[in-house]
Amino acid sequence: MILRIGSFFMSVMVSGATIALPVVAQGSPPYQIYREPAEVVSVNRDRLIQGSKFGKALIDALTIRQQRLVEENASLAADLEREERELTDVRKTIASGEFSILAKAFDEKVKEVRRRQDQKAIELAQALEGAKFRFFNEAEQMITQLMKDNGIVFVLDESAVWIAQGGDITKLIIKRLDAAFQAGQLPLE
Repeated sequence: MILRIGSFFMSVMVSGATIALPVVAQGSPPYQIYREPAEVVSVNRDRLIQGSKFGKALIDALTIRQQRLVEENASLAADLEREERELTDVRKTIASGEFSILAKAFDEKVKEVRRRQDQKAIELAQALEGAKFRFFNEAEQMITQLMKDNGIVFVLDESAVWIAQGGDITKLIIKRLDAAFQAGQLPLE
């Protein structure tokens, strides 16, 4: 008896699902359905810049500029500290009015040095952004050509892909960037 009730229940469920299917299938969907499979690939942007010779050369050039700025800042700070100690020593030997003039001049000098060094840091940050823009612009052109040549519809950042079987074109783009860089087609400046 239990088996019959179960069978009856299952037949009602199956027939209900069968009846419901044509209703769901009727009408057109509000979005485009691709009839042919779409090629979707991914790229790891970090690996592109860190793994290509062009990206490494850009990073190295900017790292050298940054290191020079750090060294320059350290040297200027040491000079200003020495000058401040000298000014403190002189304070004991001169009148307060004279010291005020020297102290004010020193403060102005410190402000000017900070302003100049801050401007250099801003220029370095802008150079970094410009280099990243140039790098990814070049990579984008190569990816676009690869898309045209291979019928690729979507290129996703690898971080947006949860599960995939193949489809990572990062190595291929790195090879193309390296070839163009070695051929002199991608100057650093």
